[in-house]
Amino acid sequence: MPRVYPPVWCQEQDCKKCDFLKCDRRILSLLEPLKYNSLDFCKRPNVIEITSIAIYFGFCQRLAKSFLLFPQDFPVSVITKNFINSRTGLPTTVSIQRIFLDMLNHGDSKAPTDEVHRLRLMLIFKATNRKAGHLIVGSEDDVEVKVNQNEIDAFMEQVKQWEDDLFIGRTPNFEKTSELNRCAYCFLDDCEQF
Repeated sequence: MPRVYPPVWCQEQDCKKCDFLKCDRRILSLLEPLKYNSLDFCKRPNVIEITSIAIYFGFCQRLAKSFLLFPQDFPVSVITKNFINSRTGLPTTVSIQRIFLDMLNHGDSKAPTDEVHRLRLMLIFKATNRKAGHLIVGSEDDVEVKVNQNEIDAFMEQVKQWEDDLFIGRTPNFEKTSELNRCAYCFLDDCEQF
């Protein structure tokens, strides 16, 4: 399974046939100048991109902290100039965090990111007043995801409290995931520094 938003320098459809770690380092160095020094939202927009939220609640809080250190709004010109939408072949306008999610997947359909995608869909469902959608898991395969309104409401309540805490400067927990199989997919060199 290839990346959905590959970098323009990508020459290989299958990340497993390529040095994706080298590619990830190149992407991170490209984005490093945009990184904030802290999580302080006083001097930046009070916006949190849905992938950051989904990573916090569905993958690893510590990795989410890293996601939050980058601009949460989009489009960002560095993304548009350096990444393409694999479905259209055109420059993409997705967020930095969506590029990071591609990096986590390593082009591997077995990557432990199903919960992240499900939570992203829940946030989209809330915004669009829908209760069902599809995840594309392969070139021709997709999976229908249905969520009941009670589950969406409960999740949105957690998200609102978490966002409110971040915006007023009350730092939430940023614990490392206890599911260590996820760590094998993480692109952070040393998450202990967070």
